[in-house]
Amino acid sequence: MKSCSSVVVAVLLSLASTVSISAAAADIEAGRQLYSSNCIACHGMSGKADADDPVVKALGVMPADFSDALFNSREPAGDWEMVIKYGGHALGLAEQMPAQGEALSDEEIRDVTAYVKSMADTSAFPPGEMNLFLPIRTKKAFPEDEYVYKGRFTEQDGEDAWKNVLEFEKRVGKRGQLILELVHESEGDVSELTEAEVGYKQALSFSDTHILSGAAVVAVPIEADGDGELQTYLAYGRILSPSWIVQSSLRLKFPFEGADDGAAELAGIVHWVHSPWPRRVYPGLELVAETPFRSSNGGLEWTAMPQVRIGLTRGGHVALNLGVEVPLSDQAWDERVYITLLWDFADGSFFQGW
Repeated sequence: MKSCSSVVVAVLLSLASTVSISAAAADIEAGRQLYSSNCIACHGMSGKADADDPVVKALGVMPADFSDALFNSREPAGDWEMVIKYGGHALGLAEQMPAQGEALSDEEIRDVTAYVKSMADTSAFPPGEMNLFLPIRTKKAFPEDEYVYKGRFTEQDGEDAWKNVLEFEKRVGKRGQLILELVHESEGDVSELTEAEVGYKQALSFSDTHILSGAAVVAVPIEADGDGELQTYLAYGRILSPSWIVQSSLRLKFPFEGADDGAAELAGIVHWVHSPWPRRVYPGLELVAETPFRSSNGGLEWTAMPQVRIGLTRGGHVALNLGVEVPLSDQAWDERVYITLLWDFADGSFFQGW
């Protein structure tokens, strides 16, 4: 346990020392002038459109409310720059939002985006830039509104096994998230709804390049044997550069029947973010190490998981993740295949933007 803690501390300190991404500062005053000339007719002076305005009525849709701090904070500036440049249709949003790429330069688009971002005080909200890709086993730090299906097929001696998880995540307040999960497992003739999990996650520290969160989850058995367990974890995410992001988590599992029989899990993943367009294929490599609190239960287990994130919709709010987990130590199973389907319902309906 001591060695595992030392590893995670070293990892976090190393990541924290990474040089922040530099970018040219936007001119908010220039952005204000551009907004007044190009955007105010539809979006309103304060960023909230007037529903009774004839121009707004003619649109047939209500423009986004930039003065809403939660909405403003959870949308990455880069996505808004793309919407301004290529139009709403490019990211599966309203076609009434016209492309401005021929009328405005990239610098002007950056300026007007910065001004729109300043229309609400979002200092207490984690920025949307830190809504990083959902890994397979590494815990995600950003508090989000999502439905997630996770499927796992385990090839092993004897009967192969399936595990299905349905997860509901709901944003609470400025930094929090509720977590609800149902777990079903089958192996041979045994098929059962094994447990339900209820938890809460809170963002503890964040900036435009990093986020650190803590969470606690209670797992309660339904049809399976056992008395349940408490799981706690720290989750960390960082943007290393425009092309690379890294995430890591340390999770501790404490069975209610005996906390000493629990285990510690350290996981981490690196993704190559090669394109700003969400509907692309993004490769990643994940490593997981798990060790029991008591050495008599066995030794350290290592696995590696190459995987790909596939954006299915133009805005990427519906995405697929496919991966294969390969043992790097002596374990009871040969390999595991994962499939994850994610729907970020705060960004639109499941069928929007295909």
